[in-house]
Amino acid sequence: MVDLPLDLNSIRQRLAGQRLGTEFHYFAEIGSTNSHARRLAEQGARQGELVVADSQTDGRGRLGRHWVSPPNVNLYISFVLRPKLPPARAPQITLMAAVALAETLQSFLPAPPSIKWPNDITVNGKKLAGILTEVNCGTDSVEFVILGIGVNVNYPVDLMPEEIRQRATSVLVERQNKVSREDLLWRLIQDLDRCYGELEVNGFAPLAPRWEAYFGWRGQRMRIELLDQVAFGIARGIDHDGALLLEDDHGRLQRVIAGDVTPVS
Repeated sequence: MVDLPLDLNSIRQRLAGQRLGTEFHYFAEIGSTNSHARRLAEQGARQGELVVADSQTDGRGRLGRHWVSPPNVNLYISFVLRPKLPPARAPQITLMAAVALAETLQSFLPAPPSIKWPNDITVNGKKLAGILTEVNCGTDSVEFVILGIGVNVNYPVDLMPEEIRQRATSVLVERQNKVSREDLLWRLIQDLDRCYGELEVNGFAPLAPRWEAYFGWRGQRMRIELLDQVAFGIARGIDHDGALLLEDDHGRLQRVIAGDVTPVS
């Protein structure tokens, strides 16, 4: 089967009355969907506008890492959001998006995925999707958020660079057959719209149990990199604000707001 560009018309026809996906900005190739979405937001783009590309030449993940973005096999998307949230709650958008993304992917996979705090979706310990959230705040309000999502969809192992083959996977690899990227994107927009609405109206607390249900590292010893510091502890879940709860070697619970988390064998 030949890998074709996304058919966005088929998605538009199925979207109605939702905040997200109100307008599509499509590119066969772009540097970074997040960078372009930020430019649009700075120029006054409305909430829900979506940048989608079939390939990226400068795809980005957290902490400046490169996101490999070959053409016509995966999803590379970025939403412009204008949430009615105080700046302190902006990190919850990443956690909300992880819930929506996990719920979407579960319907396409033979087994439920896992969330790796705060922004990765994994299957059997291998990375399937990632979230990159960039926040622009004023003094007491969030001006806009760029919610970027990359999903390995019909990405065969032999097309992956050698350096990521042992730690990456795709929907294709897990289910042993291709899926419609249009169907997956349509479902993802729906689930994100629903979860985003829940976050704005009710806060993160009602979403937290669903996040916890996908958390795959509970009870495991973790290594946390915080700028120039490294900490170790047992992952116990998240609190109502979405901070990672880490039990240190003295039995004390520490709240981790940001950091790079890896399990320790």
